[in-house]
Amino acid sequence: MNWSTLAGTILTLAVGALIGLVPALLIERRKEKRQLATRWDAPLYELSVEFASAVRVFRHTASRLADASDPVGHRERTEEERQRLNALLEQIRLVGDERVQRAARMVVRHSWAVLRAVEGHEDERAAEYPGRSPETRLTDALHEFIRAVRVQLRVPNAERIASDEPDDWPELAGGQRPFRIGLPFR
Repeated sequence: MNWSTLAGTILTLAVGALIGLVPALLIERRKEKRQLATRWDAPLYELSVEFASAVRVFRHTASRLADASDPVGHRERTEEERQRLNALLEQIRLVGDERVQRAARMVVRHSWAVLRAVEGHEDERAAEYPGRSPETRLTDALHEFIRAVRVQLRVPNAERIASDEPDDWPELAGGQRPFRIGLPFR
């Protein structure tokens, strides 16, 4: 065997190895990028569900504060739920992007205003939000939080969420209303 044949064989093997190695490296790099991009998706989703649920529980307990048979106990329960929101906010700060963090912070801020209003205190931020009650601000902040989470989780049409009010839902073809679980028909 002469040197030119040996060099040709070695060159062919090197080129073949390189051809096989480059796509493998590119595929591995793509997998790594995908894993990094989705690493926080599951924890963010779980925390967001818990946070939104805690807002609903807080809102419900706060709305019943004035009519509670045990106002002190009910006030404590309401405050516990608000503190739970604060704790979840800190966890969300670990996995949420800046928009998600700010939206969660606004939910906590408006929950405090809702509690103060239910207790009969003046709305200290009324001038900052003219014509909008603390309850409305809380709802709007929660919707912004949901949109922000949906964007971070790369949900299609992330900015579009349904209104809480069935009357705001669009008509379907044929004039039918969307299917509503547990909601009375009008």
